[in-house]
Amino acid sequence: MRSSSVWARRSRRLRLLVPLALAIAWGAAIGADVIDRVLATVEGRVITLSDVRIVKTLGLVAVPAGADADTTILKALIDRLLVLEEVERYAPPEPEDAAIEQRVAAVQARFASPAEYTQALERLGTNAVFVTQWVRNDLRIASYLDQRFAGAAEPNDEELENYRRQHADEFARSGQQVDEVELLNQARARVTAERRQALVREWIEGLRARGEVSVTAPH
Repeated sequence: MRSSSVWARRSRRLRLLVPLALAIAWGAAIGADVIDRVLATVEGRVITLSDVRIVKTLGLVAVPAGADADTTILKALIDRLLVLEEVERYAPPEPEDAAIEQRVAAVQARFASPAEYTQALERLGTNAVFVTQWVRNDLRIASYLDQRFAGAAEPNDEELENYRRQHADEFARSGQQVDEVELLNQARARVTAERRQALVREWIEGLRARGEVSVTAPH
């Protein structure tokens, strides 16, 4: 009888504690909504205001001069999730540890000291693992794009010559002997880079058009 009585009291306490725990969890969720909010969903994955703040504070996305940082970063995060879906599907080779470490060190170098870097991570509610994973994915994306667009943007000799003529002022060197081979190499590098950027941009726009993307904030 005594054991039954003890069990009954425990059961009553549990019935009281469960609603309390749920109430606390719900209150925490409401509090989180006050300081954070969903800005977009991409294929069911959420991008929050906190995500944008982390990326902005750590300088993980380049923001052009004069551009709105939050808008630029949100768009970059949307595109990044779409591209990573493709990367995961085709699984490019893993980047070298040394390359990852170099990129992580570059992020840390944006802060005055390792201590300031660590404090920033703590303040943002993230850690060094996030940064490592971010730069790892940067390298995986770059490797995937190299594979996907290899050779697609290469101009022929006639196109190179036309480009050089159209940009003659940019390639001119006052008072210096001009090396035609060097000029053609420079033209090739520039044309290839411009074409590749256009191809990647068009490809990502296609991913956006086909993907399930919902933006709940201006962008």
